[in-house]
Amino acid sequence: MSRAILHYISEGKVLDMQRINVPHRYTGKGLARLLTETAFTYVILNNYYMYLTCEYMQKYYLAIKNPDLEEYVVGPPHILEGPDSKSLDPNIIYELPDPEDFLIYSS
Repeated sequence: MSRAILHYISEGKVLDMQRINVPHRYTGKGLARLLTETAFTYVILNNYYMYLTCEYMQKYYLAIKNPDLEEYVVGPPHILEGPDSKSLDPNIIYELPDPEDFLIYSS
């Protein structure tokens, strides 16, 4: 595999974000974060909804969660009930948390 890929399943207006695959030689370079941010932006701009099956995307969502984004995420349930994140200035990239710092608890 020579490219980073976001695998998803489209079910009407809901995109089930399945997983992100990044080639080993490119890990740690921010490609998963870029794919996640692009997917979130696409969903918002096109009025879709997301079901975050992908654990990386769940972690990133919990890291940056805000009311504007929350209305587009429809699952899984343990993500919907997760804690709110602190407000961040999205213009300061170094303030953005690393999704790997967040634990995901499913019931």
